[in-house]
Amino acid sequence: MRVTLSLMVASLKMYYRNRQAIFFSLFIPLLIMVIFGLLDFDRFSGAEVGIVDRAGNEASAAVIERLTDREDELLEVEVGSFDEETARLEEGRIDALIVIPLEFGEEDVTSVVQATSDERSPQRAALAITLVVQAMSEAASGRYGPPPDETRAGGFSLEQSTLRGDDRSYTAFLVPGIVAMSIMQLGIFGVVFALLQFRQQGVLRRLKAAPVNPAQFLFAQVSTRLSVSVLQTLVILLAGIILFDLAVGDGNLATWALVLVLAVFGGVLFVTMGLAISGFARTEEVAAPVTNLISMPMMFLSGVFFPLDALPGVLTAVTQFLPLTYLADAMRAVVTDGAGVTDIWGELAGLGAWTAVVFAAATRLFRWE
Repeated sequence: MRVTLSLMVASLKMYYRNRQAIFFSLFIPLLIMVIFGLLDFDRFSGAEVGIVDRAGNEASAAVIERLTDREDELLEVEVGSFDEETARLEEGRIDALIVIPLEFGEEDVTSVVQATSDERSPQRAALAITLVVQAMSEAASGRYGPPPDETRAGGFSLEQSTLRGDDRSYTAFLVPGIVAMSIMQLGIFGVVFALLQFRQQGVLRRLKAAPVNPAQFLFAQVSTRLSVSVLQTLVILLAGIILFDLAVGDGNLATWALVLVLAVFGGVLFVTMGLAISGFARTEEVAAPVTNLISMPMMFLSGVFFPLDALPGVLTAVTQFLPLTYLADAMRAVVTDGAGVTDIWGELAGLGAWTAVVFAAATRLFRWE
């Protein structure tokens, strides 16, 4: 144990004294996060609105039909019960909630339509309410409504209120994904090229002949990378809090502890993957394309920058089982939703299965010379 600790301390000192390595391991993920965060993709997305139809008459049906028949992608409509849509609004899954009152559309009655919006997405909420009010006005005025010999919709007034739902903005989606991506890059790139350099310089050969257990050396290397994974996770999340007003779950210690556990769990998986790649690729000329071939598809197909729903259905069926997908989904569930261990057991099982598979491959492929 004393030898193991000595090697681990030496490895930590060697890595943390390399200021360039530390700078770029932290700077690159932060730079990517800031660039994509400042693009503000929320401005280019349509609004989502939940409608509670308490009237259930021809007038309210005409309004809902106009909204759902829109040919553009500015508005997505879902009709449900008051409890269901209120829960969706509080969870940040919709931008506005419209409650059509019982007397809506009756003659000589000015009904009060309630509109509740999420103050975290004021632009999309305003768009949703504007389009809904436009559809109601068209029904009320009869410009596109029923024929003159039928009953027309009555007038209405709008009563607006706001609440603060859970953070479902693009930056709230992006930051946990960047954390997962940085853990993957550190584990794969950091291990592959470091071990290739040690192997080419004969360091591994000499260690194998020295009175030192090779497993102790590998444990020291892995521990160093895991410590950097934890540091990266903390720095990126703190930057997200400062720059994008990110809310990390409920902000309690249990949430932060689970985030760090995921950082270590994911770090073990991708460091082990780096060991397997370093055993397969004997030179840097081979290691570079192999490493990119493995990491690049995961970066763009694992839901780091965009939801998997944006991919074709066949591709989604495959990419949902990628190791980075499991880590990004678990990290996002904890950071954005405040999920606990029981809520992410599927992602943890996926990470565990991949770790077992990659460990078996690393054991078979790893070479000291």
